[in-house]
Amino acid sequence: MRSFPLPGGDRLTSSLQRIDIGFSAAVFLVALAASLVFIRWYPPPIPVYDAVEYQRIAHHLAAGKGFSLDGVRPYAQRPPLLPFLLGAWTWMAGTSLVSAAVFQCLMHSLSAAAAYLLFRVVPCAPRRSLLLSLIVALQPMLLTRTAFILLEPTLLFFTTSALLATVLWLREKTSAWACAAGLLWGIATLGKAATLFVLPFAIVYRLARGRERRGVAFRQAALFGLLFLAVLAPWTARNYIQFQRLIPVSDQTAGLVQEWYASRAIQAGSSAGESGGAALVERLVRNTKDFTSPARDWWWARGRYGPGEARPWYWTLHDIFHRFLYLVLLYRVFQTFRGKFPASRGFIALFCFLYWAEHSLILGIPRYAIPIYTALLALLIPYRERAWGSAAGEEGLRLSWNS
Repeated sequence: MRSFPLPGGDRLTSSLQRIDIGFSAAVFLVALAASLVFIRWYPPPIPVYDAVEYQRIAHHLAAGKGFSLDGVRPYAQRPPLLPFLLGAWTWMAGTSLVSAAVFQCLMHSLSAAAAYLLFRVVPCAPRRSLLLSLIVALQPMLLTRTAFILLEPTLLFFTTSALLATVLWLREKTSAWACAAGLLWGIATLGKAATLFVLPFAIVYRLARGRERRGVAFRQAALFGLLFLAVLAPWTARNYIQFQRLIPVSDQTAGLVQEWYASRAIQAGSSAGESGGAALVERLVRNTKDFTSPARDWWWARGRYGPGEARPWYWTLHDIFHRFLYLVLLYRVFQTFRGKFPASRGFIALFCFLYWAEHSLILGIPRYAIPIYTALLALLIPYRERAWGSAAGEEGLRLSWNS
């Protein structure tokens, strides 16, 4: 892998490579140190609910018993990415809660490093990218996720990495980055079925925003879709063989849909039209609002109703900043539809908006928004950012494989 030549010559390119490598490594180390100190001061709580299942499946995988909740029967209720990664880590590092927390610390640290690279390719200047990535590394809402054996740190890393590859694909328009984007989105989708919509969305978006020969865009879109599906195919085939049903990621999706319909159940003695319509509107409004709220699970796990009890001013400002990100998102979506936003940035904006809309329809739990946190921060970067001074302009960090 090498850099394309940039305005300013090879010396500038080499210098910027060293800066980016150094800054991304520094962000990784800062995030790792902060998260390790956090779990040292605050030992992980006993797993409950979803975390119990992820831990058990990982332990069974590490013991060679397969993807199973009880060690005997195959299981498909949970997405496979976290259990397989945690199972591999458990096999190497042991089955303790601290070991699982260290794994989550590594995922969190990789997310911060990947965030730096994403900000650079948007593009953004190195120092500003460093500042934004340090927000990812030290943000309490993200840092405290390392205490739980849940999906969010892993999803944050793979979603950020997939967006990084997609931005480079849409900007460089090369088949190599199309394959990389499809591969990473497939892996991210194995982490949670919520990103299945990216398959048709990315293909349509690439074809709609391509300005070169149509055949080139079709070929790259086909490669993206092929790699995406190739990642999902083995797991889907395993589920079909075991359960005789098409389950691309997990059977949890069907349960969420059932829960959605149950939430619209008609109350006794009420008009079907009134009750159903009112319940749907109420659910959409509640989910839309809840999704934009900061995730406070760790404070609740410590027995507090909310973190604002001790420092209301701090958490008020935190809430305002978090919801401000969604106002920026709506503005960026508006710019995208007006054609005032580059294709790569427009993809980030529309992806976040669709992700938000999807959870507004089904389940808007605040922690479900964590995987798109780095994308929301990327939308704060001003358009026409002069990424390395006047020489580089809008080019940003450019990477490609040799053909």
